Amino acid sequence: MITGTSWRRLALGMGMIGLLAMPLVARADGFNLNVKVGADDQAHFDFKAGARHHHPMIWKAALQLRNAKHTLWKAADDFHGHKAEALQAINGALDQLKVCEAQ
Repeated sequence: MITGTSWRRLALGMGMIGLLAMPLVARADGFNLNVKVGADDQAHFDFKAGARHHHPMIWKAALQLRNAKHTLWKAADDFHGHKAEALQAINGALDQLKVCEAQ
């Protein structure tokens, strides 16, 4: 027979296993938990150069995309698996803005 103390130990053990498995589940779902969003932003568009080094409309669009990316990144929901794809699309758009200015 399982006593109250045994149930508590079992529940605590199962909870610990669940917490330890969370990063593995997130990685298997395609999320990189080690990404630093700011560094990732800089990899796709030169934000450090500031507004005076960019076309005004491209700078404005890049800032809006960066804000959208940060908002989405902080969202607890993964939106039925579409969060990662949306973040990739934003990175692609930032890459395209960089290409626009290079031409």
